[in-house]
Amino acid sequence: MDFDKMVFEMRRQGFKCAQIMVKVALEIDGKNNPDLLRAMSGLNTGMAETGGACGVLTGGAAALGYFTGRGEPNELPHERATEIVAAYVNCFRETYGTDTCYGLIGGDFSRCPSICPGVIQAGYEMLIEIITEYEILES
Repeated sequence: MDFDKMVFEMRRQGFKCAQIMVKVALEIDGKNNPDLLRAMSGLNTGMAETGGACGVLTGGAAALGYFTGRGEPNELPHERATEIVAAYVNCFRETYGTDTCYGLIGGDFSRCPSICPGVIQAGYEMLIEIITEYEILES
């Protein structure tokens, strides 16, 4: 998957951070889910530009939940689902020293175009590293 090209195209189409992270998971799984992407829009840009949790963080956690969580009453989650998502969250916090959009952009949303692409790239790399480390797709 050419990540840069895919992200460029998603951003051109108007998708933002949280949606991009989940779209990556859907692409890896070979699926399309507009309803899920629509739901993720509420987490974009620090939860509707409130400066809350970074969309790359929440989107990445949701992407890992997509692979490890339960979606049906009789379905069992991955045995290490909580640990897997926590590993992503902790790695993100260690990398950036914050988990908020506001903290990443220094409180200035006009900085998003220059800061967020790098955060999305790093979040993607963390996601792939965790998927590989925990052998999620082989489960």
